[in-house]
Amino acid sequence: MLSFIFTDTDGNRHILSRPLSLTVRMDESVPADDLCAVFAYRRLPELTTLRMNDDRGTVFVGVVDEQEHILSDKGRLLRICARSLAAHLLDNEAAPRCYDHPSASLIYERHVRPYGILREEEDDATFFGEQSVGKGMSQWTVLKNFCTACYSTTPRVTADGYLRMKGADNLSEVCFSDSGDGLAYTELREVKKRCEEISRVNMKVHEDEGYRYSVDNTDALQRGVCRERYLNAALISTPMTCADAMIQNGAAASYGIRLKCSGCALDKMGCRATVRNRLLGEIKDLYVSSVSYRLGADGDTTTLQLKRRKDVCGYQDM
Repeated sequence: MLSFIFTDTDGNRHILSRPLSLTVRMDESVPADDLCAVFAYRRLPELTTLRMNDDRGTVFVGVVDEQEHILSDKGRLLRICARSLAAHLLDNEAAPRCYDHPSASLIYERHVRPYGILREEEDDATFFGEQSVGKGMSQWTVLKNFCTACYSTTPRVTADGYLRMKGADNLSEVCFSDSGDGLAYTELREVKKRCEEISRVNMKVHEDEGYRYSVDNTDALQRGVCRERYLNAALISTPMTCADAMIQNGAAASYGIRLKCSGCALDKMGCRATVRNRLLGEIKDLYVSSVSYRLGADGDTTTLQLKRRKDVCGYQDM
């Protein structure tokens, strides 16, 4: 059973359960997860934080954005909207400064840890260059810029309050199946978008040379996809990584599977996934890129968006 532990401005705790409706959304492209719950009316003081637990433990930790008392002839309701702890990084500006060879631990200690977000990885990579923090940059922008430069990833703050600098991947695996040998689903939609794939990235490595090098997406080329891009790698500190990221992002956007499952599957966000279907066969090398959970009078369902993984493509001289 779900329980909701709120904290008010005086530090007092308030525990609610049995929401009339609940929506939780997670998406790798949106920094902060969000939650909206509606309860039977209960008079509460101003709320500041929220922790949602289920039978397995904590599944959402965040800050209360909206607290609405709805009083009408149709009934009396309490509506609470919250975002995960990544909201702190979005809502707060970072102090302007310039870093020389910043490390992952330094960025975490100065820009993330003060907001109560724990770090999951032990890796302490260093970015061999300068990173400027300009006036008006959010803490999230500083963190994202570092992770993009150092890991070629977009960081992820999980719904239960942990930072993953290398992205949403949680290293767990899940199998979805319509044959009883995995997590069951009630609906499957598969879409292929050739218009999203990039077949080749042409690169200039030195300013006095042309675009003599390329990174090829061999799979796309073999399938007749023709979408090329140009990258002036002489201006970028990690050219190979940037080119690979462009191809991988295009590949991820070009294919997707949408599943609907009964019950709550919030813990599947970022999981590596396999889909088994009696008509489509077995589809591997996927991961869960977004999760949307809804609870209402007619029960609860989870909608999951799956994208495919893409191996690093080859590099060759033109």
